[in-house]
Amino acid sequence: MKVFVTGATGLLGSFICRELLQQNHQIRAVKRNSSKMTLLDNIQDQIEWVIGDLKDTAFLDDALQGIDAVIHGAAIVSFDRRYEEKMYEVNVVGTADLVNSCLKSGIENFLHISSVAAIGRKPTQKGLNEKDRWEGTKYDSIYARSKHLQELEVWRGEQEGLRVKIINPSVVLGPGLWGKSGSTSVFNWAHGENKFHPSGDVNYVDVRDVAEIVVKLIESDIEGERFIVSSDSISYKKFFHVLAHAFDKKPPNTPVKPWMTKVAVALEYLRSRVTGNEALITKDTAMISRSKFHFHNEKVKKALDFEFKSLEETAEWTVKELKKRHDL
Repeated sequence: MKVFVTGATGLLGSFICRELLQQNHQIRAVKRNSSKMTLLDNIQDQIEWVIGDLKDTAFLDDALQGIDAVIHGAAIVSFDRRYEEKMYEVNVVGTADLVNSCLKSGIENFLHISSVAAIGRKPTQKGLNEKDRWEGTKYDSIYARSKHLQELEVWRGEQEGLRVKIINPSVVLGPGLWGKSGSTSVFNWAHGENKFHPSGDVNYVDVRDVAEIVVKLIESDIEGERFIVSSDSISYKKFFHVLAHAFDKKPPNTPVKPWMTKVAVALEYLRSRVTGNEALITKDTAMISRSKFHFHNEKVKKALDFEFKSLEETAEWTVKELKKRHDL
């Protein structure tokens, strides 16, 4: 099978490409001229690359020729409201254009990588599954709204002929780019022996598990379904204890107080405006850090007869890989 992959140069995309190659599939992946290939350094020559933009419909029409299936993982992740319009253009409009090009090209097999952020939730609810529909509440970040709207474009494609499957991963853990934003930043936090930890819970999943599930689903006859892809949930305190232990570092033991969060949000707002950089601590991220939702994974486990890796196994493997690549 020849698979078109978007978001291939990111952490999850790079492991999806590795899994596809391991299962003897061919890959055509899209990138920009500025894309960093660090996470694909030993397999990039095994991938057919096309350079372009998902908002360029003529480019997409050409890029999809001869393709059997599409794995769509490209997206902007931001909680800074200055990036809301850009995130909508990339996440929602870009997805709509890709769906339209697939329909035009006759490609039916379409897997979309969304996020647990797009799962509906209520204030008093603790456990969530695939049946929980979008509510549009104050608990939804600007990123979550963009992922929900992105999913709507994919479901619209299903109504027009695509065989769709959607996965909703939680926080994807693995050896990404050290020192950058993204899920690898939690390992950076643990390595730095910071004193503070958020007061909420975190839902997590090993990047290798997500990649394996993606490939199993794209190979399957399953269609018209969405799957939460998450190993488990745990308090941030326990989470950072496991990560710090893997580094042989002192874990954070002091919970972040609400007043500290407010101060951090205000200071980060000022820093981002002075420097012009993206704000990494916002009202949305503060809200998420206090939440205690648990995303159930029974559906995907049953559908694929799948078992997730433990946090300890993921942490030890990730730290080993990070140490191999960096002077840690």
